[in-house]
Amino acid sequence: MSNRLRVAALFAIAFAVAACSYGSDSSGSSSPGTVTVFAAASLTDAFEEIASGFGSVGVEFNFLASSDLAAQIIAGAPADVFASADEANMARVVDEGLAGNPLVFAENRLSIAVPAGNPGGIESLSDLDDPDLVVALCNEECPAGRYAIEAFESAGISVEPDSLEADVRGVLTRVGLGEADAGVVYVTDIAADPDVEGVDIPEEDNVVATYPIVALDDAPEEASEFVNYVRSESGERILTDFGFQLP
Repeated sequence: MSNRLRVAALFAIAFAVAACSYGSDSSGSSSPGTVTVFAAASLTDAFEEIASGFGSVGVEFNFLASSDLAAQIIAGAPADVFASADEANMARVVDEGLAGNPLVFAENRLSIAVPAGNPGGIESLSDLDDPDLVVALCNEECPAGRYAIEAFESAGISVEPDSLEADVRGVLTRVGLGEADAGVVYVTDIAADPDVEGVDIPEEDNVVATYPIVALDDAPEEASEFVNYVRSESGERILTDFGFQLP
């Protein structure tokens, strides 16, 4: 199966799972007293920690690439909150009239993920244009994939990936299992996986990933409360503990 077909199949499966997992009520939430949060995969660990301190209201998550989440929301999947790893996919949702006034709550940077011990001896971004290396990237629709291409262009290199993954966690899995010599993910992803190490990308070639968040229109009041908690002192402390930077 080609990479394009495999990514499309993964999206179809993810959409079907989301549609089955989040039974909607009149507010769009999964059930009364819960908040359904669609969030970029790179936010998984930080948002799960944030949810644990949110209070008595339950939080249900759908973690995928921001591009897939935006497509699901536009197609009618029930969500109360959308947190994207880029502003472009947030704009897709806003332009459809499904939300307004998103706020940037965090920033991130790219890093090169390599297996523990760095067996490929990768020291810089330019090493990734070696055709003998197996490189995993996110697909171009995913923010991390697009950011990686921007970094390559800045560094003046051309990288032909051996695999295209649906999100950064897919890239981490490839690298952690030793199925790829390297991959481009976020700095925060490196800290979340003990099976990988990070190789820094110089500031002049790196890309700042901006993360906006919004409570979707017609969502229950608890959705706005979750957004406010993410942006509160407690939420910001958790985000920085997981390696995110504040805008």
